Amino acid sequence: MSEIVTLGIDPGLVKTGWGVILARAQTAVQFVNCGVIRTTTNASLESRLLHIYSEIQSLIAEFKPDFVAMEKVFVNANPLTSEKLIMARTAGILGVAKTGLSVNGYTPNEIKKNITGFGHASKDSVHKMVQKILNAEIINDRKQHTLDSMDAIAVALCDTFFRDSPACKHQNYK
Repeated sequence: MSEIVTLGIDPGLVKTGWGVILARAQTAVQFVNCGVIRTTTNASLESRLLHIYSEIQSLIAEFKPDFVAMEKVFVNANPLTSEKLIMARTAGILGVAKTGLSVNGYTPNEIKKNITGFGHASKDSVHKMVQKILNAEIINDRKQHTLDSMDAIAVALCDTFFRDSPACKHQNYK
């Protein structure tokens, strides 16, 4: 039986969530680990982006994922917020690309729809479903657990569900 490791990333300039899952079969998905890459707000933009880039590479070296999935940036009312998210996501993509892997990207609505069945579900609904899919005790016992890491796990699950869907086998979700 083949095992597939997926690293999910929820990009952010202050906190980039990450989550790793292991899929053994279409119905057997297991939580591996999660956490947050934190940057210091008083550090230079360049050093913060370099930190995200380097930490993504470290995660890939440690967990050796077969796939990497990342949430796409949605346009915020505040253009500066969107710009920071785009830069953080780009640093993450470059960190992944440096290892030879590619990134599968998903919009927030795609993630919500794949996890809950409803594209406009609340974050709380998504988090509850992630806990149900992966076993709530494992996630709730993690000291590192934050909303950002839970979002990243949802991204990894979304990627796994997309790849397992016959309708999505031939599509490229960048």
